[in-house]
Amino acid sequence: MENLKTDITLDFFKISNLLSRYGAKMVADVGLNSIQQWVILRTIINRGDISIGELKEETLVTKQNMTGMINRLQESNLVILYPDSEDKRRIRVKVTEEGRRVYEQLKSSRNDFNDKTYSIYNDQEIMVLNELLGRLVIHLKEN
Repeated sequence: MENLKTDITLDFFKISNLLSRYGAKMVADVGLNSIQQWVILRTIINRGDISIGELKEETLVTKQNMTGMINRLQESNLVILYPDSEDKRRIRVKVTEEGRRVYEQLKSSRNDFNDKTYSIYNDQEIMVLNELLGRLVIHLKEN
């Protein structure tokens, strides 16, 4: 069983490398500098607006990297920063219309990629995979 667990872990690393390769091309095609910028835009769009601290926690990006990525997104007019109305020390971020446009440009290539990638699974298997991976992410975040 230990060898099987090691094989699974190594497969995750391989998958991560492959996804990074494909994702880098997709984001470069719309002018983003990194997959992490795509993740950040998606997270903000899904949440509406979010504090930088919450964004850091949700995306698992370090504070130093988050600051740099947010600054680059802001310089590209993809996000805006503003003080939290309840705590002026906290900075919140939201996506601009340009940020939404860039994110929407990714939709077609993302959907094509997803269709090809997950074509080996039926809908039930995709739902199970989603559940299993979600549980693993939560478990790893807690440890």
